[in-house]
Amino acid sequence: MRRCSDGKKKKAFVGEFKEMLEDFIKQKRSLGYKYIVERDRLRRFSEYTVHCGSEHKFLSKELVSGWTAKRKNESVKTWLHRSSDLRQFALYLQSQGHEAFIPPKNHKVRRMEYIPYIFAHEEIDCFFQAVDTISPTSRSNSHEIYPLLFRLLYCCGFRISEICHLKISDVDFDIGVLFIRGSKFNRDRLVPVSIPLANMVIEYHALFNKNIPSENYFFRNKKGSSLTRDLVYKVYRQLLWKARISHGGKGKGPRLHDFRHAFCVHTLANQVKGGVDLYVTLPILSVYVGHNSVGATQRYLRLTAEAYPYLIKKVSRTCAYVIPEEVQDETN
Repeated sequence: MRRCSDGKKKKAFVGEFKEMLEDFIKQKRSLGYKYIVERDRLRRFSEYTVHCGSEHKFLSKELVSGWTAKRKNESVKTWLHRSSDLRQFALYLQSQGHEAFIPPKNHKVRRMEYIPYIFAHEEIDCFFQAVDTISPTSRSNSHEIYPLLFRLLYCCGFRISEICHLKISDVDFDIGVLFIRGSKFNRDRLVPVSIPLANMVIEYHALFNKNIPSENYFFRNKKGSSLTRDLVYKVYRQLLWKARISHGGKGKGPRLHDFRHAFCVHTLANQVKGGVDLYVTLPILSVYVGHNSVGATQRYLRLTAEAYPYLIKKVSRTCAYVIPEEVQDETN
């Protein structure tokens, strides 16, 4: 059993495909993919082959079909990921000259596109009023963690994984800049924060991290481990209820990630109000939030137009060449 870079134990592949799976993961990572979650899913596939009694290095149709069959009560998303992982591995095997059955793509399955929930400013105010009323307890420092953590999510558009993995050494307390390492698409970026938020970061550090080694997580539980997405989400749901913000149920939000969407939309709306050319704003916002391209950021123009329809005339005057035609048509 090996250890990952964060010190956690990593289970090894088993069975006849063990070495091939290891080589496949190495190739993917050499191309810049993290392949952490995918590796774990493929490890479970290797265990499945042992239970099935597979005794040769041949990825048969029977073996593939058994693994990729949709399971009872399994979400479509989980099923698609599991099938896609094995398809990638099968394509790799064929490229290496091995016989392998390629799982078909799931063309007939159409996933519902999630529509981001854009918080109103009044809802944001109510949410942070709820956050700031978390009571201190002897078992945790939640009353100090979450007022800062949720403000970082909303005020900077961070992904929750970026905040949970933030190390003390990633924070420049002198200039108020956070260094985000190896985030989505394996990209690094520097994120400056506002002066009030930087002061909150400094105050939190003075309380909880002053004499802690810099390689430790900035936000930690009592055992010193990083906070988990599930734990933060549990607190988030409790705070939504306290702030009287309705949750539509699974798949309907608002999700934690919607703070990031709200940040982008509110930022673009403020730029429009200030008469700033969005042709200039979009590339800056794209780099700030760590998008892979300006095109990925441009989708927020539609959301901004839908959330602030009264701004569309002003947008059309200042930067009609940036807004997609269908957005203007829909808001006339």
